[in-house]
Amino acid sequence: MAEEPKRADATSLVAAIAEKAGRSVEEVRSLLARHGVAFKPAIAVPKHLCITSLAFTGEKKGDMAPGVINFDWPDLGPGLNAILSDRNFRGKSTLLAVMKWCLTGRRGKGVPSEMAEWFHTVRMTFTLDGQTYEVEVADAVAQAGTLWRIDGEKRLAQETFASGEGFEAVMSGFFMGQMGLQMLVTHTDRGEKGVDQPHDWLWLFGAMVIEPNPDVLFGTYAPLGARMMQMYLGVPWTNAVNDVLAAQNRIGIETRQAAVEAERSRGRRKARVEALDAEIAELRRKLERLPRAEDQRTALRAANRTFAEAQARLRSAQRTLDAASEDRDAAREAHAAARRDLHEFREGRAARTVFRSIDPVCCPRCDEMFDDERRQATREEHTCVVCGTLEQPEGNPAAREAGLRGAVTDSEAALRSQEARLTSVEAAISAAREKMRDAEAACRRLEATLAEPSEAYPLEVQLIGTQARREELADEEDAPAGHVDDQAVLRIAEKVTREAFKPLQDELLAEVSGLIKEYAVRFGVESLEDVRLQGNTTLVLMKGGGKTHFGKQTDGEKVRLKIAATLALIKVAERRGLGRHPGLLLIDSPGSNEMVGQDYESLVAGLAEITKEIGHLQVFVAAINNETIRGHVPRERLLYAEGDEYLW
Repeated sequence: MAEEPKRADATSLVAAIAEKAGRSVEEVRSLLARHGVAFKPAIAVPKHLCITSLAFTGEKKGDMAPGVINFDWPDLGPGLNAILSDRNFRGKSTLLAVMKWCLTGRRGKGVPSEMAEWFHTVRMTFTLDGQTYEVEVADAVAQAGTLWRIDGEKRLAQETFASGEGFEAVMSGFFMGQMGLQMLVTHTDRGEKGVDQPHDWLWLFGAMVIEPNPDVLFGTYAPLGARMMQMYLGVPWTNAVNDVLAAQNRIGIETRQAAVEAERSRGRRKARVEALDAEIAELRRKLERLPRAEDQRTALRAANRTFAEAQARLRSAQRTLDAASEDRDAAREAHAAARRDLHEFREGRAARTVFRSIDPVCCPRCDEMFDDERRQATREEHTCVVCGTLEQPEGNPAAREAGLRGAVTDSEAALRSQEARLTSVEAAISAAREKMRDAEAACRRLEATLAEPSEAYPLEVQLIGTQARREELADEEDAPAGHVDDQAVLRIAEKVTREAFKPLQDELLAEVSGLIKEYAVRFGVESLEDVRLQGNTTLVLMKGGGKTHFGKQTDGEKVRLKIAATLALIKVAERRGLGRHPGLLLIDSPGSNEMVGQDYESLVAGLAEITKEIGHLQVFVAAINNETIRGHVPRERLLYAEGDEYLW
């Protein structure tokens, strides 16, 4: 065997990371601590696990063999152990599941839900490097009980549990501490939230179970197969790499989530800005509909001017009214006089006509008779026969009457004109007074409005606040992506650490690859020419001159290769004093995958031989009864249900 490569210590690794990252050692230490990366040497504590007894009580229910359960399988030890039955569904796989239940604290699918209430108590004893412990489940339905340490006749309670979760926590804490194992934490993206996912003893126990149709070389979860292999093989600094990978994944998820949230934030901000714009527009419309104080003051000034102008017109009209009234009265008087003149003229002419037509014969006073001679003389002289007054000539009465009628017409026209003028003045006075009343009412209304608190003020305050919020949103910027520099340092840390353990890992994998080939050939994989196990757990096979891989093999070949790989890992780790695999294997139904008899014989024979070579190795095989198994497993290590019988 080649000389083991010199291992780097934590200080030199951190210094190398700092140098490549261009940072100080203190900065790198702080960054690693901030992301939960611990560069601690993982000290291997190889311990051997051996189940020494299994017992449980209860009551079977249903139509298939109901009755009391009182199972006890004592005096178990290292080597090849077999659980056989002539028929299927006789409890073989359930026994393996109960062993797993006791060692991990999780009942799991191996104990179907319809059987959960069948079990009343469960007890299993085991040794860990010779120290005896007992798992006692006093109430199997509630999964309540105690983990005991047995020192001779003394039973010392290590932990108690009262539920399935408590049971699992107790067993995980116990084995992780006893075997120097470290929890593996990965960071996963679940919906819109990144969560740390711990992987502890329940996950690591997967390396002790060989299922009938395996798809994964180590354990049952392919993405973590390489980390399980490294941990059980004892490769140094693998926990640090796991922490680095978890931190990188965490940062990546957080960065993606931050980008999604930033996009949502931009969308929300855009929608909010649009809503604020609409609110601002509506406030402006409301303000536009409201009268402005300045406009109201301008209107008040205009109303005052209107009042003053109307008042001036009123005073002027009132002065004009007096003159118009006098002129109307004078016109009325002139019209009346003209009418009287015309009337008198007409009456006088009529009277003269009447009186002149009279021919008196005597004096109306003294009754003296006038003679014909006197009447003839007065006619000729145009004198009055009574008084002797000379008669005046009448002139042109028609012209005179026409003149008087014209005077009446003119005076009437003048009167109507003066009356119209007066009416106009009175209308102007009424209009001025109405204008004054309206202007005065407008002044009072505007003065009252101006005296009241402005409706526009709260709207203006709201508008200013809304505009300020809008400007703040417009100025907001997305938060810068965090941990960008940290991610670069973590990538360097991953590379430096992998380079540090790669020489030893390559050497260990080469050794394991040789043993896988040896064991696989012993298990009946005859055409196998070469095997190369890679650091990512890819198993490259050379068969018949061609290259193939683990995943392309038949189910029977995959079972044998998985067993060979697990045993090779145990052997190399044990030889190097590095690994942590406790040396327990639970193999369920290896012959159920169309494995031919000869290959089955080779597998069982190989297991029997290897359990002798690895003295602490304990293997439980659950299978249909087969002479091959019975020929290689001593009677005291064989549990067998013959015919239609049940194992428990």
